[in-house]
Amino acid sequence: YIYVLLQPDDFFYSMTNKDGYVFEHRLVVAKTLGRCLLPWEIVHHKDGCAKDDNRYPETLQLVQEMQHKQITILERRFAELEKQNSLLKFQIGELREQLTKQRLNY
Repeated sequence: YIYVLLQPDDFFYSMTNKDGYVFEHRLVVAKTLGRCLLPWEIVHHKDGCAKDDNRYPETLQLVQEMQHKQITILERRFAELEKQNSLLKFQIGELREQLTKQRLNY
């Protein structure tokens, strides 16, 4: 995550930690909405990449904690299923190749 240092007179300063820093992705969403984010509001990276270019709403989504947990669980499961699907497609290709070779040998 990228931190941004804010000055005490900045409108969004209330979002900073004790050292005056705020996560860039939270600041981006807050500035777009024109308000400070509440502590329980979570900014979710839609593509799962925290080092994204932090564009809202293209790559960032404002959610609450329970929503974030559900989204994260579903995204992980989806990624797992995509990997399994790719492996199965590869295996099907291999089996087709073997069948074609067997047919040619008969």
